[in-house]
Amino acid sequence: MEPDVSQILIVASDLDLKHIITQHYATHAYHVTATNDPLHALDYLTNEAVNLVLFQYHEDPTLTALLQDMLELCAQVPLIVLTKINRIEAVTNMLRLGVTDVFNLPLTSMNELDQSVARHVKRSSLFYENMQYRQELEIVYRQVNKNLAELQQDQLAGRLIQQRMMPPENCSINGLTLQRYMKSSLYLSGDFVDHIPLDEDRILFYLADVSGHGASSAFLTVLLKNITNRLAREYLESNGKDVILPAKVVTQINCELLDFDIDKHMTIFMGIMDRNNHMLTYCVGGHLPMPLLSQNNEVKYLSGLGSGLPVGLFEDPKYVDLEQPLEPDFKLLVSSDGIFEVLPCDQLTDKEEQLRTMYQQSGSSLSGLIDVLKLETLDIVPDDIALLSMAGEAHA
Repeated sequence: MEPDVSQILIVASDLDLKHIITQHYATHAYHVTATNDPLHALDYLTNEAVNLVLFQYHEDPTLTALLQDMLELCAQVPLIVLTKINRIEAVTNMLRLGVTDVFNLPLTSMNELDQSVARHVKRSSLFYENMQYRQELEIVYRQVNKNLAELQQDQLAGRLIQQRMMPPENCSINGLTLQRYMKSSLYLSGDFVDHIPLDEDRILFYLADVSGHGASSAFLTVLLKNITNRLAREYLESNGKDVILPAKVVTQINCELLDFDIDKHMTIFMGIMDRNNHMLTYCVGGHLPMPLLSQNNEVKYLSGLGSGLPVGLFEDPKYVDLEQPLEPDFKLLVSSDGIFEVLPCDQLTDKEEQLRTMYQQSGSSLSGLIDVLKLETLDIVPDDIALLSMAGEAHA
């Protein structure tokens, strides 16, 4: 750490010289410590922050060794040698050892020495200042790393919880085979998939895409699951007396999001699959792309694009229920718009056609589409990707 006052250590065997320069620099607002014992000086340098050393030197093997030890111990501390210069080679040798400056004794004038002392004390002070900044940065860096590690653990735990909130990746319900696939741009995803059996024939399902990324968007998916589960539970507890339709559920979700006032919105595709009547009833809340339906040897997008506004933005949006008859061997793919980010085309219409073609070429298979898009090989995706596939069990 940088000393509060610039400290000079004087090492001089000549007591008169030691007294003169000690008094001189003490009057120049330096903190001066003086000794005639180089070993004591070594010990002092080990324990104290010194800005400059003034060292009286004469040719002596022991003194030369101590000088070398001092230079090695405090390589960043300027060391000025005061000595009787008999030959220029001696000066060159000392500078080669790492001595900062050399002045001839006896001192005829203090001006040049004062200038050298002031210059090198300033340099030393900058060194201590930088060292202090570095130490402070290291402390901050360690704290940031600790916080990041804690955040990462929290994010991983949140991701695990979010995954467990969703249905299994593969399951069979009410004569349907359901598969889901998720790939997040961050640990936590703003995309969410769920399906809830309503009775032996019907299943409610949805895919939602919350605005933004990360934890705040993921938290909203918790609220979404809570709302839909509560509405489904209320329907079941009413023994079917209440009519549950996708538009009604989406309207309720919109109301509750506005009540929470969390400055977040979502797009959603929600449907009710009725296996008994071979009918899909669905509602679109600003969702893109529309689901792909494969049946009768044809793959096409469901109608209804733009039929409903995003959820959580407007006070009184109108959501409508649309219907699509289904063949027993249908296949349906619902996806979030993150899928478009991994397609090479630039125009939206081109992306939609490319996705439709890829799905058709993959045999309307979720795993086939994942392989065609090489999603498993992508370490990073620009946006969350969610896929939900539903098919008659004849094609499981």
